[in-house]
Amino acid sequence: MDLSHPELERTLAAVEGRYKHVHCRGLLGTYDDGLVWLTKPENLRRPKCILWMGSSIGNLNRLEAADFLKGFSRILRDQDTMLIGVDACQDRDKVLHAYNDGEGKTHEFILNGLDHANTLSGREIFRKGEWKVIGEYDEEAGRHQAFVSPVRNVMVEGVSVEAGERIRIEESYKYSLIQSTELWEKAQLVSKARFGDSLNQYRKSSPTLFPIRKNPPLASYTSLLTLSPIAFVNLMLLPRSIFPTKPSTTYMSCY
Repeated sequence: MDLSHPELERTLAAVEGRYKHVHCRGLLGTYDDGLVWLTKPENLRRPKCILWMGSSIGNLNRLEAADFLKGFSRILRDQDTMLIGVDACQDRDKVLHAYNDGEGKTHEFILNGLDHANTLSGREIFRKGEWKVIGEYDEEAGRHQAFVSPVRNVMVEGVSVEAGERIRIEESYKYSLIQSTELWEKAQLVSKARFGDSLNQYRKSSPTLFPIRKNPPLASYTSLLTLSPIAFVNLMLLPRSIFPTKPSTTYMSCY
């Protein structure tokens, strides 16, 4: 799914003909358009796995993220799953270095947005050399923020912007295990499994997110046996009788 038709065509062309039993189709539109598409009767009947990778959820604040996911929880059925990438690193120095690298690549990427704004408007609204990027980590909020700021007083479309004044252009929230668990609860979802790196700085959280309004079927739990040896061991260590009645307790006991 993408907002850009050329980009959608490019990515689909990269996988065309590579798979025998998998067919790829594109959806052009916004996330809201995707939700509408999912509610079509023919799509509601089919088992679905909704992938949201790349830690894009961090671009929403914590309340917005919960509200966004709740839109999916309302239409998920027992056979449906989600796989969500979450950035779990809250180490201030590591986060700052990742977004403010020594070569200036990330800042260059952000400033390119101003160049693109000039291209879209057809005139030079933002002049090169007059703007810089400021990146900082907000430890209290658990997020990185990036700002563009003029190095001298400038006029933008008749609006005066003073040197040093900040315009926020990006924010990226990081999730501890407790915060991600709270996110699923607020979104009325229940985590089925979690995978992460060895340092627990990046997680593919909840390959299956059950709507919390109802207990998942037993068949959904037994399907975990095909996921990984770790999942197999976790299931074998817990009484089968508690699976349908206490999904949250079952999962938290595994980690």
